[in-house]
Amino acid sequence: MVTSSLGPYRLDQGSVWPPPPGGTVEGTSPGGRRVVLRRSSPALVAAADSTQHPHLLRPLDVLADGDGVLVVVTDGPAGERLDVWARRRGTMSGGEAVTILLPVIAAVAHLARRGTVLDDVGLEQVEVDGRGAPVLVGGRVARLGAQPPGSVPGGALALVRAVARELPPHERDRLTDEMGTEASVEELVERVHDLARPVPLPTVVPSADTAASRVEWRPPPAEPTRSGWTSVLPESALLDGLADWWEAVSAVPVLGRLRSVRPRSWVLGGLVVLSLVVGAAVVPGNSGSDVPSADTVQPAPTPSTGSTSDAAPPDGDPGAVASVHDGAADDPVSQEETAVRGDDAIAAATVLLRARVTCAREPSTSCLADVDQAGSPVSAGDSLVLTDIEAVDDLVLPTDVVSEVQRLGETVLLACRTSDDEPASVLVVRTEAGWRLREVLRG
Repeated sequence: MVTSSLGPYRLDQGSVWPPPPGGTVEGTSPGGRRVVLRRSSPALVAAADSTQHPHLLRPLDVLADGDGVLVVVTDGPAGERLDVWARRRGTMSGGEAVTILLPVIAAVAHLARRGTVLDDVGLEQVEVDGRGAPVLVGGRVARLGAQPPGSVPGGALALVRAVARELPPHERDRLTDEMGTEASVEELVERVHDLARPVPLPTVVPSADTAASRVEWRPPPAEPTRSGWTSVLPESALLDGLADWWEAVSAVPVLGRLRSVRPRSWVLGGLVVLSLVVGAAVVPGNSGSDVPSADTVQPAPTPSTGSTSDAAPPDGDPGAVASVHDGAADDPVSQEETAVRGDDAIAAATVLLRARVTCAREPSTSCLADVDQAGSPVSAGDSLVLTDIEAVDDLVLPTDVVSEVQRLGETVLLACRTSDDEPASVLVVRTEAGWRLREVLRG
């Protein structure tokens, strides 16, 4: 019976009931809601109404038409049937097949676990809705009752075979080779998942004219091109993903990747680097030097007037006085060098004056450099000994320090006496290398 309305629903202008086999008719509910009407089996409608699944039709109402066939009412607008979509699309890509199959297999398994087993599902029983998602809207019910363990619903296998016929030959063979030996739905899902990376399906474009609503085709993203060296890699989904990532990264210039970094990330990175540099500069390093600095060595005891006299050789021979470098062989830092680098100017002057006597008897440039300050008046007079050994008779050679007369910063004036008990004045100055003689005066 041909009619322009069905129950309380008014069919769209130009639409009549019943539709062609597997077809749908759109209409309007009494409240103005857009609906879709289709013929269906009572078992499938009852199962879909009792359980919810995002990829299974959702009945709003059920009624019988004039022929006594069950009609299910769902939300509109209607999607495009998958067989129509596939004919217009042409050869389907592997990624599109994965996007279609996985959700629908999940819906078939969902029904089977709840006692409704479908043994045949074709492309005409699946629609692509406005989200671009596949929805199971029909199928032949094999039986009612739980799916036996260790088996796969026939409807899932039938849909995989139907979709495989729309694929290129090499992908079709990969998908259907030895299919049917799976012991569970999970194994079938794994087979489909390994076919390709899923890609989005085209969506229904809204239109004021319902008849003009159509599926807009957007070609799927092409598989990324790979370098020739990747052909030697073994077949593996993980290696394929790594190779695709490397090719994608290599295709973007370095400057392009740097420009994509947000300014905030640059600031945070700069702060981290600055913190590391400051930390490395603040933390003192161990120089490993065996020679202690002037701040760490302990000064030698300050000799008194009597002790300095006793330290002189019994025969008054100044040549018996050791130089600064004549420390004990087994002592890495001699007492004389410790005194020269210490804080006690009197102890340092005592060592320097005795070493100067040795330098006068056996003159050498290195010896005088360890005693006299470079460029000082005493250095100019002592250097004459290097060219004329008899010039030593004109030198004032004090050996004993009597007392400290005056201190100005790192310069100290000392009262001294020679080995002949004649008075002398000695000016010492502290340098980076330790104390040095600056001037020696008679009287």
